[in-house]
Amino acid sequence: MNEKIEKYIKDLSPELQEKARQCKTKEELDAFLAENEIELPEDALEMVSGGFCTGDCPKGGKHDWDVYTSYKECKKCGETRYFSSGY
Repeated sequence: MNEKIEKYIKDLSPELQEKARQCKTKEELDAFLAENEIELPEDALEMVSGGFCTGDCPKGGKHDWDVYTSYKECKKCGETRYFSSGY
Protein backbone atom coordinates (compact mmCIF):
# COMPACT_ATOMS: atom_id res chain seq x y z
CA MET A 1 0.00 0.00 0.00
CA ASN A 2 1.21 3.49 -0.76
CA GLU A 3 2.77 5.28 2.22
CA LYS A 4 0.56 8.31 1.54
CA ILE A 5 -2.42 6.41 2.95
CA GLU A 6 -0.67 6.19 6.33
CA LYS A 7 -2.15 9.51 7.44
CA TYR A 8 -5.64 8.05 6.96
CA ILE A 9 -5.04 4.91 9.01
CA LYS A 10 -2.95 6.38 11.85
CA ASP A 11 -5.96 6.54 14.20
CA LEU A 12 -6.83 2.86 13.77
CA SER A 13 -5.68 0.27 16.28
CA PRO A 14 -2.22 -1.17 15.56
CA GLU A 15 -3.86 -4.46 14.52
CA LEU A 16 -6.15 -2.74 11.99
CA GLN A 17 -3.30 -0.59 10.69
CA GLU A 18 -1.28 -3.71 9.97
CA LYS A 19 -4.20 -5.37 8.18
CA ALA A 20 -4.78 -2.21 6.11
CA ARG A 21 -1.10 -2.13 5.12
CA GLN A 22 -1.36 -5.70 3.82
CA CYS A 23 -3.99 -4.69 1.22
CA LYS A 24 -2.40 -4.63 -2.23
CA THR A 25 -5.40 -3.72 -4.39
CA LYS A 26 -8.40 -1.43 -4.17
CA GLU A 27 -10.65 -4.49 -3.95
CA GLU A 28 -8.72 -5.87 -0.97
CA LEU A 29 -8.86 -2.48 0.73
CA ASP A 30 -12.59 -2.11 0.01
CA ALA A 31 -13.27 -5.53 1.55
CA PHE A 32 -11.16 -4.70 4.60
CA LEU A 33 -12.91 -1.34 5.09
CA ALA A 34 -16.38 -2.84 4.74
CA GLU A 35 -15.58 -5.73 7.08
CA ASN A 36 -14.35 -3.33 9.75
CA GLU A 37 -16.90 -0.55 9.10
CA ILE A 38 -14.18 1.99 8.33
CA GLU A 39 -14.68 4.94 5.98
CA LEU A 40 -11.88 6.61 4.07
CA PRO A 41 -12.20 9.48 1.60
CA GLU A 42 -12.08 8.42 -2.06
CA ASP A 43 -8.79 10.25 -2.62
CA ALA A 44 -7.21 7.99 0.00
CA LEU A 45 -8.44 4.91 -1.83
CA GLU A 46 -6.87 6.19 -5.04
CA MET A 47 -3.47 6.01 -3.33
CA VAL A 48 -3.42 2.23 -3.20
CA SER A 49 -0.24 1.00 -4.87
CA GLY A 50 -0.53 0.68 -8.60
CA GLY A 51 -3.43 3.10 -8.63
CA PHE A 52 -6.88 2.00 -9.66
CA CYS A 53 -8.11 5.03 -11.50
CA THR A 54 -7.08 8.24 -13.15
CA GLY A 55 -8.87 11.48 -13.80
CA ASP A 56 -8.46 11.16 -17.57
CA CYS A 57 -11.08 9.33 -19.61
CA PRO A 58 -9.77 7.15 -22.45
CA LYS A 59 -12.55 8.65 -24.61
CA GLY A 60 -10.99 12.10 -24.13
CA GLY A 61 -10.99 14.77 -21.45
CA LYS A 62 -12.08 14.01 -17.91
CA HIS A 63 -14.53 11.33 -16.82
CA ASP A 64 -18.23 12.33 -16.84
CA TRP A 65 -19.61 10.50 -13.80
CA ASP A 66 -23.09 9.18 -13.05
CA VAL A 67 -23.02 8.70 -9.27
CA TYR A 68 -24.95 5.92 -7.57
CA THR A 69 -25.14 4.76 -3.95
CA SER A 70 -22.14 2.45 -3.93
CA TYR A 71 -20.38 3.29 -7.18
CA LYS A 72 -20.00 5.78 -9.99
CA GLU A 73 -19.72 5.12 -13.70
CA CYS A 74 -18.30 7.24 -16.50
CA LYS A 75 -20.98 8.06 -19.08
CA LYS A 76 -18.35 8.18 -21.83
CA CYS A 77 -16.18 5.08 -21.30
CA GLY A 78 -18.10 3.00 -18.76
CA GLU A 79 -15.28 2.89 -16.18
CA THR A 80 -16.76 2.05 -12.79
CA ARG A 81 -15.40 3.04 -9.39
CA TYR A 82 -16.83 1.50 -6.25
CA PHE A 83 -16.98 3.33 -2.95
CA SER A 84 -16.02 1.58 0.26
CA SER A 85 -19.10 2.97 1.97
CA GLY A 86 -21.36 5.98 2.18
CA TYR A 87 -19.83 8.31 -0.44
